[in-house]
Amino acid sequence: MTDFAASAAGHHSHTQSRRGSVNLLLVVIGLGVFVGTFDQTVVVTILPNMISDLKLPVSRFGEATWIVNGYLLGYTVAMPIVGRLADVFGHVRLYLISLAIFIVGSAAVALAPNLGFLVVARAFQAIGGGGVLPVAMAIAADVLSAEQRPLALGALAATNNASSLLGPLWGAALVGAIGWRGIFWLNIPLILPVLIALPWLVREAEGARRGAVDWPGGLLLTLGLTAATIALTDDGANPRPLAISLAFGAAALVSFLLFIRRELRCGEPMIQVRAFRKPHFSAAMLMYFLIGGALITALVDIPLMTDTILHGSALQGGLNLMRLLLLLPIGGVAGGLLCTRIGYRPTAILGLVAAIGGFVLMRSWPLAPSSGQLWLALGLTGFGLGLCDAPIVSTVIDSVRSSERATASALLLVVWTSGMITGLALLGTQGLGSFSSQAAQLFREQGVNLSQQTLVALERQTFNATFVAAALALAAALLIAVLLAPGRGRGLHWSPLSGMEE
Repeated sequence: MTDFAASAAGHHSHTQSRRGSVNLLLVVIGLGVFVGTFDQTVVVTILPNMISDLKLPVSRFGEATWIVNGYLLGYTVAMPIVGRLADVFGHVRLYLISLAIFIVGSAAVALAPNLGFLVVARAFQAIGGGGVLPVAMAIAADVLSAEQRPLALGALAATNNASSLLGPLWGAALVGAIGWRGIFWLNIPLILPVLIALPWLVREAEGARRGAVDWPGGLLLTLGLTAATIALTDDGANPRPLAISLAFGAAALVSFLLFIRRELRCGEPMIQVRAFRKPHFSAAMLMYFLIGGALITALVDIPLMTDTILHGSALQGGLNLMRLLLLLPIGGVAGGLLCTRIGYRPTAILGLVAAIGGFVLMRSWPLAPSSGQLWLALGLTGFGLGLCDAPIVSTVIDSVRSSERATASALLLVVWTSGMITGLALLGTQGLGSFSSQAAQLFREQGVNLSQQTLVALERQTFNATFVAAALALAAALLIAVLLAPGRGRGLHWSPLSGMEE
């Protein structure tokens, strides 16, 4: 096994080994990523239990969506700020602090006496969960050589995907035995081994402060992300007035513009906005945004299509979606391996071509696709999107200094999440949301003569349109992929302010 000191040679890293191996360290931080990101999806299957236990009346069911949205908001807002804090005060330190916040938040959720307390506790818990993955990626980049990074970064992305996959299953399997509160209490014994093992495996140089934190910039970024998230998330059953959503959107735009203006003038910015001048960096960011939008299309469409067209149960919808989600982490690991052999750009192109092919196959499904047709289309999509993780994350990591890695990784994940939020909003308004108006128009025209076959055909047409839209988004990402770094993990570490680091 590779010793830490040897692995970190040639890197301007502030982490050093005490004992053990790089492989063991990666397993430990991977476990933290797995548990820390678990709670993004664990509530999906236990939400009815939570609503029942909190005695929430039917009239307030729409507010329960903030049990999910509150976590999403805290997760999105926390990532870039925790990433910058990690780059300034130390990656290992902030990784441990993030896990500690996650534990405290989990306990607060488990103790929540009402919905308001629960939503706030979920948002606090997400601050810790949101910091885990980007900081873990920075730690991996610190202790591994450029040639070794793609596989590790792909594996961490795969771990995150696998955690999201297993979250609903974990909740469904345990809620009957230990209750929904017990599921959150269980986070504590799962995280404690990581908190104990990590300081034993690796130490960080004392007093290793690398720059400053731009708190005003962080506030502007927080306001912008919060306003944008609220603008794009709404209760579909009881939507807010359009003017309010537009006001939040305008507030987000103003906050982002002020943030960019400040960052360009600040000596120690929260995020290196100038890094977007680097074609590799900006291409990776835009590609991840488009991939997030395409992924959410499949995540929403497949269960909904199973219910409305195939007349399957919720369980069958989940099993159909499993075909995609099972191949997603496998693709992540395979992408890391391919990056070291054929390079970042070819790996990303291969993944995007596969994913586009998957959506095209979904578009050509018969009304009742066979198991083989489901596996081929969904598996190809999941594997292809997974292949894209390692080349995109590695490009971003290689484009910045070691003192900017956690911030850059966090920004990439915020962009990916923003793509999913935007895709979900478009899906609800321009995609699946258009079905209701078209069906109403048909009913006005045909009345009681409107047949079930006509409605099914309209449903299928609507789903097909969203599959085409997802394929077009990935086709745009494919065109952008030519700007990715072509190398095989041997790229120089570039920063827009300091030039080359190595």
